[in-house]
Amino acid sequence: MKILGINASPRKKANTQTLVEAVLEGASEKGAQTRLVNLREMDINGCLGCEGCKKHLGKCVQKDDLTTLLQEMTAYDAIVMGTPVYWYHVTSQFKMLVDRLYCFMELEENSETGEQTIRAEFPAGKKFIFLISRGDPEPAEIFPQLYDHMNEWLNLIPLSLGAGSYEFFHQYGAHIDRKSARNDAGLLEKARAAGSGLVS
Repeated sequence: MKILGINASPRKKANTQTLVEAVLEGASEKGAQTRLVNLREMDINGCLGCEGCKKHLGKCVQKDDLTTLLQEMTAYDAIVMGTPVYWYHVTSQFKMLVDRLYCFMELEENSETGEQTIRAEFPAGKKFIFLISRGDPEPAEIFPQLYDHMNEWLNLIPLSLGAGSYEFFHQYGAHIDRKSARNDAGLLEKARAAGSGLVS
């Protein structure tokens, strides 16, 4: 089994990377082949909205590291995607990756009924884990609705890609301490268990 871990934190070796690595470690201990990708180390751009990918669905026309990564994602059995929360949402690096997944999507219209559906040129049935690290305590006691929009948006990713299964893993109270995940043995054990659970 092949598992890809994607860290979308711009910080080096901070909480999100620690958690992604813990998940991959748990999977590796069960015999999975794992790989970690740090988006901060890559040459990446946002979607241009050029629609060039609709001529060859599943192939982005840009020539950067994300184009290569998008193709590589199709070959993995499971994908672990991690992001910290910046200004009540995902990081810009995470958003650029998700926007570029548009290259796999196409709107189809039934010529008889006019009904529109979305077709995804992305292998269905993959397993996903989403890791979200945030500074607020658990739960967001003062304004819980602050994250409703982000959680709803995150749910759209595996649904759009035809995921076989997916789960969300949250770290709360990280604030500005980039070592808080590393110093939380219980949290790391849960992350490793999540990775172990990916291996079938």
